[in-house]
Amino acid sequence: MAAMKEVKTAVACALLLALAACSGRGGGGGAGPRLEPPAAIAAGGEVFQTGVASWYGEDFDGKATANGEIYDMHKLTAAHPSLPFDSLVEVENLGNGKKVLVRVNDRGPFLKDRVIDLSFKAAQRLDMADQGTAEVNLRVLSWGGTGNAPGPAGEPGPVATAPARAVTPPDRLGSAAPCYVQAGAFSLRQNAEDMLLTLGEIFPGLAFRIIEEDALFKVVSPRLDSAACSDMIRKLVDFRLQGFVRKAGVPEVE
Repeated sequence: MAAMKEVKTAVACALLLALAACSGRGGGGGAGPRLEPPAAIAAGGEVFQTGVASWYGEDFDGKATANGEIYDMHKLTAAHPSLPFDSLVEVENLGNGKKVLVRVNDRGPFLKDRVIDLSFKAAQRLDMADQGTAEVNLRVLSWGGTGNAPGPAGEPGPVATAPARAVTPPDRLGSAAPCYVQAGAFSLRQNAEDMLLTLGEIFPGLAFRIIEEDALFKVVSPRLDSAACSDMIRKLVDFRLQGFVRKAGVPEVE
């Protein structure tokens, strides 16, 4: 009887393990179910989450993030428990009203009262690096990998035909008249530098720069042709950023 009882117990355990394996990842052995934007995200940039933000720095600098990149504490990036990689998130410090735009490239934080883990640079921009944490609002401006902002009522935007962070080559000049894209004009240089970092996250390898003109700090692209400028404007719109094409008048890098 004891032996029969042990056999029945073993069979029951095996069945439970099999059921757990089937329910854990879904059928087919491929990737898990696609994560859809929750209804809390709307086209108007409504608050997605409110909670405590923390930051991480030197102990992780130079190490691999969850998406395989190398963590650079001096870039505007963040770790979030569930948002898709490459989501762009506006973080607002509720204590002082300061905001920063970060790209999700890591997972965390794993403390239940924390909603996001910021890079050191992002924490500096929110003026929270010294105290370590701050109460924040999160607004998702672009939902993961597609480069498209969420649609109304939390519906995902149209599927992009190319990766959101694909770079338009800066040497597509040919015989077309050259142009530049201006992605912002700021009275404070720090704000222009923040935009420069954000554009570096969206267009890696494309050398935007800051020029001083009309008592403003303006962020402009390298010289492109008209098709490349149009491509860049469309990508900026996808990320809810403004930009316009300048035909001439931008000084070249010395």
